[in-house]
Amino acid sequence: MHPAFGEVFYLRMLLFHRKCCGTFEELRTVNDHVHSTYREACLAMGLLGNDKEWLTAMEEASATATSSQLRTLFSHILIYCDVADPQKLWKQCWKLMSDDIPLRVAATFHMSKIYINSTELESYVLYELQILLHQHSKSVSDFGLPKIPQHLLDDLQNRLIMEEKNYDRKALIAEKLILESKLNDKQQMIYNMVISSNNSKKQELIFVYGQGGMGKTFLWKAITTARRAEGKIVLAVASSGIASMLLPFGQTAHSRFKIPLDLTDESMCNIKKQTNMASLLKKWS
Repeated sequence: MHPAFGEVFYLRMLLFHRKCCGTFEELRTVNDHVHSTYREACLAMGLLGNDKEWLTAMEEASATATSSQLRTLFSHILIYCDVADPQKLWKQCWKLMSDDIPLRVAATFHMSKIYINSTELESYVLYELQILLHQHSKSVSDFGLPKIPQHLLDDLQNRLIMEEKNYDRKALIAEKLILESKLNDKQQMIYNMVISSNNSKKQELIFVYGQGGMGKTFLWKAITTARRAEGKIVLAVASSGIASMLLPFGQTAHSRFKIPLDLTDESMCNIKKQTNMASLLKKWS
């Protein structure tokens, strides 16, 4: 039985080493723990290697190979080699195969530069690997690799969502802490109210007013930074162009929501179903 047969190979291996098992569940039980797959049971019994040779092969190849070539090499290792722990090998190697992803996404959307956070980046590399495995009638699930979140793949196809997620979260987290420390009592009260209602998904209509220079813009910046640091989508809009320039990546409400300039009783925002804008409005925080 070749290792490429997957679970059947590991089932056969267990049958050679386990005695007096009456059920398949007993066969997967090691130290009173029932494992979900035969491969995991083999791993728990120490029947599999440590995959050091495959990790070394990937690291040596990364010195000269492109990210695309590394993904091809990794798929061949999974298919043709006896990999003991594909999940562990994936965690060790996926970043080596990701260098070209931001450039490809930026080129797709005709953007000069784009920042993709690690969660989305790993999912995209996994998607590229799935395409390679599919050519051999295999899937990432055959090797116990993480499932590909469909919503992340949909986001990577949507220019508007990518623009609203094009932030360095680590930098935003540091900025968030600085902004929070500088809020005065009244700003802090409003800040907590907005964040709390957002976390509980409770709709609130909040009107903040004050004279110029009292820190309204600073408050907006603190709120948007806090949400974007968590990977949330925040659409910062204002009624006028000058006011929108004061907001972090702000826009006018008319531009963002396609509001007609000449309003009548029958006016509607020109946002159609199944469009990128419609998807963005479903995902905003």
